[in-house]
Amino acid sequence: MTTPHNGSAWARFSSVFPVLLLAQLVLVAVTVANAVAGAGDTASQRWAVAGVATAQSLLVLLRALPLLLLLSLPLLALKRAVPRAVTLALLWSVFLVVQVVLDQYFQVAQVPLGADLFGYSVAEIRTTLSDGAPMTLRGVLAIGLPLLVLWAGLLWQARRNVAGSARWSGGLLAGAALAWLLPMPTGASLLTDEAARAVACNKLAWFSADVWRWSSAESGAAMVATASAHAAPEPALDPDYPFLRQEQTPDTLGAYFAPTRDGRPPNVVLIIVEGLGRSFSGPQAALGSFTPFLDTLAARSLYFDNFIANQGRTFGVLPTLLGSAPFADQGFTALGERMPAHPGLFSVLRQQGYHTAFYNGTDTAFDDERGYMRLQQVQTLVDMNNFGPGYQRNPFSAWGYPDKELVSRVLADSDRLPSPFVLAMQTISMHTSYEFPGQEAYRARFEQQLQQLRVPESRLAGYRANAAIYSTILYTDDQLRRYFESVQKAPWYDDTIFVVTGDHRLPEIPMGEHVDRYHVPLIVFSPLLKQPKRVRAVSSQLDVTPSLMALLSNTYGLQRPARTAWLGTGLDMSENFRNLHQLPLKQTKTSAPEYLADRWWLRDGELYELQDGMHLARADDASVREWVAQRLQRYTQANAIFLKRGALLPDGATPPLVAYAAVPEATQLSAAPAVPGVSITSAEATATATGVRLSAVFASGDSKPSRVFVPLAVMSSENGRELQEVYGQALQLPPGGSHQVQLQLPLPQPEDCKGRCYVSVFPSDPDSGKAIGQGRYHLLVDTGSTVEKQ
Repeated sequence: MTTPHNGSAWARFSSVFPVLLLAQLVLVAVTVANAVAGAGDTASQRWAVAGVATAQSLLVLLRALPLLLLLSLPLLALKRAVPRAVTLALLWSVFLVVQVVLDQYFQVAQVPLGADLFGYSVAEIRTTLSDGAPMTLRGVLAIGLPLLVLWAGLLWQARRNVAGSARWSGGLLAGAALAWLLPMPTGASLLTDEAARAVACNKLAWFSADVWRWSSAESGAAMVATASAHAAPEPALDPDYPFLRQEQTPDTLGAYFAPTRDGRPPNVVLIIVEGLGRSFSGPQAALGSFTPFLDTLAARSLYFDNFIANQGRTFGVLPTLLGSAPFADQGFTALGERMPAHPGLFSVLRQQGYHTAFYNGTDTAFDDERGYMRLQQVQTLVDMNNFGPGYQRNPFSAWGYPDKELVSRVLADSDRLPSPFVLAMQTISMHTSYEFPGQEAYRARFEQQLQQLRVPESRLAGYRANAAIYSTILYTDDQLRRYFESVQKAPWYDDTIFVVTGDHRLPEIPMGEHVDRYHVPLIVFSPLLKQPKRVRAVSSQLDVTPSLMALLSNTYGLQRPARTAWLGTGLDMSENFRNLHQLPLKQTKTSAPEYLADRWWLRDGELYELQDGMHLARADDASVREWVAQRLQRYTQANAIFLKRGALLPDGATPPLVAYAAVPEATQLSAAPAVPGVSITSAEATATATGVRLSAVFASGDSKPSRVFVPLAVMSSENGRELQEVYGQALQLPPGGSHQVQLQLPLPQPEDCKGRCYVSVFPSDPDSGKAIGQGRYHLLVDTGSTVEKQ
């Protein structure tokens, strides 16, 4: 008696599924091996990464099993074994190839691909992918090995013609149903940093979840509305212009600037550096600084340690930095011809006689930057399409002209610019493919920089795996040096304000935590500066244009708009770590907006505390989450009204201008609720003949005994290299209690600190060592005289 035809197909599935399972395991093994080989510090967690990646890969396979089974049954019903195996191999190859493509994208971009795929045109995607990593042996294996295992296994099974078991097929389907009960991403909490979690996460699961979230945008709005349903009422939004406000940004910069030589308003130069992140630039950079010139410039400037780019990709930098504008849906410039005219730095200065110029070595049609700058009334716009003769395009990249040629092009026009002028230069070389002419010389410079930073031997492999990126950073920094050294000779130099920042932090070097993507330097330099200053308060790119216009109107006699739709409220110049701003952030064009209010950061419905040192610590307080969700909801509602109305303010790009008038300091619409937890109320570090003595008082705001924590002190050199750490005894504070802790750190070697070191102290998790409360960071320790006595 023969089994019915459909029953045979059903039973056969259990006999061939192990082949797909084996191919899936081979795929995850090869991709994780590739990722760990180029991920630097993630290699130290290679087994944990491999375990989490395998678990997630198997879970995704089980979740996909019902669909695979449904599509496979007609093929399994074929009577002849070989055609059955070949057609099944073709179908399952698609499943594997999609995963390989997503993994290969991650290898290049170091961020998983999600719904942002749908935020770019075909031409923009082609440009982006053209600079992807060249096919290597590892890349060939990632594609070929899983497919080889799949095809060979299925053909071998065809020759054996195993009937399979209907009972086992049913068991697999039951297992697939149970797989949907398990959380995704499974095991991510076992990994200690964002880079490791990114490597381990299943890219198909990420892509599917992000596309689902993006296509169901109303669910995100519902989540925000639900979270803030019982929040305190806010003033009603203007039904036509919800972002409109009286422009009252205080002049926080004016006290640091002297008058120009001839009494005319100063020139303004903005330099937007592609991919420039704080973790590898500036004093105490987490990875060590690879921008020696910018570091020297920072020492003579107003330097903002804790500055935030509002976007995680380039799409938003011009509207946020130059126009303090909202993100719209997929970025302000994605509106194209529907971008509403509005006052920005360029258009307001153009109204008052400034010449406006914008230089970019790429095609500014990408992200419609050309459209935005035309909207801002730029007069001179130079990009890849009209760069002019005598300049060499980058033969290794489709993006256009490398930074050396861009600087040369800007310098060629420098003597012809009529003063006063406002000029922006946007670099590109610090972007995939991280290749440029003359790179070998900078690879040698990279090795020299590793020696100067005294990178430990155990971490050298991780740095060298990214040698192309670090050498490109050094190259761009060198071109900025050349620019500044050249314009020092220009007659307009002494009366010019220079602003340097990054559009976002490049993602290809592994990030320690989520905030790294947004953490960029801000340097405000000018020969007009009275003195340099290091600013530790948090500000964002939304605050730059309002502050520059307040400076130019109050200190240099220009006018500013009476009303604006600017989201920023001005740069905070405090030397203490704090955040007075409320601001949206958007990692990609299609990602859900995040929000920072006070020290609270809301992301995907999860609440985090932004701590000194730009650390995000997970927080669990319903009242604070509700308060921040209300702030996000208000922004989201205003953004939706703006999109429907199609205008930001009734005056367009040329609003009435008025003289600066000082106003009382603005207050927040509502204050953040107080939150319990462990914090440090005082801390002092002193160098003695026997070591560095640290005294800190830990306090609890909890109404019940605090969670158990371990006092942790970390000493670092001036360039941010960690030298040593010391743990105290585990503590648990009584309700509202406090405890003084004394810790002793050994004296550093003279060559490590050169007289100046820094100590950070904070309550840490006993298991992970991560900060779990408010700490004190960057306490200066003067070890010079002590070291000399030894």
